[in-house]
Amino acid sequence: MPLATLKIKSNEALVALSERHPETEFSVLGAWPTDDKLRALVESTIPLPSLEETVSAIPSLTDVEIRHSTADTTLFEVSTPTPPPHGAMAESGIVPSFPLRLENGWFVGDITASREQLSAFREELEAGEIEYQLVQISGMDGASDPLTARQQEIVELAVEAGYYDSPRRCTLSDLADCLDVNKSVVSRILQRAEGHIISAYCSSE
Repeated sequence: MPLATLKIKSNEALVALSERHPETEFSVLGAWPTDDKLRALVESTIPLPSLEETVSAIPSLTDVEIRHSTADTTLFEVSTPTPPPHGAMAESGIVPSFPLRLENGWFVGDITASREQLSAFREELEAGEIEYQLVQISGMDGASDPLTARQQEIVELAVEAGYYDSPRRCTLSDLADCLDVNKSVVSRILQRAEGHIISAYCSSE
């Protein structure tokens, strides 16, 4: 099955922690439900005193336990309110793949799922108005590349520009301007490329 890399705005408590240290990458090594909360195991390069100060300023981060600390890294557990994407994954039957990266408020991770699961997951995200971005789709189980070089170029540009994000961050006209071609040309190429990708996706199951 294909591998999709997604960026999701999730878990306001951990997002707040990340946004206070935008140059720092956090690694969420695992997460599990406890009563009505979510427990997470997180690794960070923030010095322990600075981490403790930041965590204390975010009331929704609770029950913090420092598991290990060195001059370079801190490993800690923390409880947060259960974020909507966790429920969306449960509803769609997708199991998250750890570790997840947390960069400047965005969770970045890979999921492997059937087309039914991925479709259900996207529906749950959109129904909950959860902001997400599709970064990459890869891993067609050894199938040959279904796209021409031109199709791949335009699909990659569309992904990078946010054409497939929800909500979209660019239009067909924006892509056409970047490529210096007519909008109808971009539309036809994307339609053909999407058809090839979907066919390859379905045949990989």
